[in-house]
Amino acid sequence: MKSVVFILCLFISISFGNDKYAKQRNVLAVNDLIKAEEKIAYFYEKYLLTEFKIPTLNDLIDNKYLGLNFSTNNKFGSNISFEDALNLKLKFATTKAKKNTYILDLYKRELYRDRTTVNTVFDDDEVKVGASFVSFLLKSKEARTIHSILKAGDTIYKDCKTLVKETYCNYNAKTIRWYDSSLNWIEYSKEDFENANVTIKNSNTLLDNKLMNLPIGTYIYIENSSKYIRAFDKLRKVK
Repeated sequence: MKSVVFILCLFISISFGNDKYAKQRNVLAVNDLIKAEEKIAYFYEKYLLTEFKIPTLNDLIDNKYLGLNFSTNNKFGSNISFEDALNLKLKFATTKAKKNTYILDLYKRELYRDRTTVNTVFDDDEVKVGASFVSFLLKSKEARTIHSILKAGDTIYKDCKTLVKETYCNYNAKTIRWYDSSLNWIEYSKEDFENANVTIKNSNTLLDNKLMNLPIGTYIYIENSSKYIRAFDKLRKVK
């Protein structure tokens, strides 16, 4: 009888130890998953600021960004990928976890998240995978400016060496330029874009409708010439 009790206790002890070890491994795996999502969000922003395009995950798996050894493997669901790169969404990754489980709670925890947030929709205890996602944010104003331009369907070239009509280009570290159909330009701050004063090439550019997108009271400087202000109904010359 004693031997039976001993074997039973030993079995329970081993099972408990295995469960504890499995839980520890899952905790580490969830932390690695969060780190991977945070890295994608970070390098997405870096890619915007460098390439002036919306990246795919393959674009980011490069030595300049995530690195060629970056793994998209995920033991809790399908591989890590974008749900909607344009709208700053990653796929919801813990599709195997049900509501109120420690894996899902860990995954959603904000403690280890700086750029990302988990958005979940449930059908009873099951996660609605198609409606759930991980959103991420852009930290810098410059990245948000570039993203808003690209999201509107416009093109930004990496430099202004080759001029292309009705596109933007990266003029320098602080500014971008819009070239109209006559290759006249409007120069914007990358940081504040349409919420700051602008410089234009010449008086012909005053006819560009984009200047009416500026807030009332914004100054428009003609390069080495006059200054205008965006009034309620039109542009008025200041000096």
